Amino acid sequence: MKNPKIEKELIHYIKSNSDHNSLYWYPLVHVEKSIPVAAYDIIGIYQNNNIYFIENIIKWCHIEKVSLFQMDYREYFENENITQLLYERDKDGYIFQWYAETFIFDKSKEWLIYLSHENTISFTGEKIVTIAKQMIPLCYLIA
Repeated sequence: MKNPKIEKELIHYIKSNSDHNSLYWYPLVHVEKSIPVAAYDIIGIYQNNNIYFIENIIKWCHIEKVSLFQMDYREYFENENITQLLYERDKDGYIFQWYAETFIFDKSKEWLIYLSHENTISFTGEKIVTIAKQMIPLCYLIA
């Protein structure tokens, strides 16, 4: 469900805290090196029909309803079912893998999933990174 009020607040907050008044990449500028992160080739995962790797991570972390902030379109959505998003399709195929510059999170603030225009899916947070490293084969690991 789209939430224009929060969308406006997020954009204002990001721009007001940015030296270059841009939304692009800004949320990753101050990430500390001690935060666990793992990035994977999402296109490869989808092309090889291995979406269940991501679905299993979601299940093991008990993630259901999420919020999404799409930087390119400056849109914020909340209460989205992440498992349904993983398998959503249009005439060209699966949509989730093309959610470039999208941050996915929930109210727990224990994890973050980031989809980039470089065709990666990144997991941040101790539990979700540990589970991702157990579930996704090394051949998809980027960083």
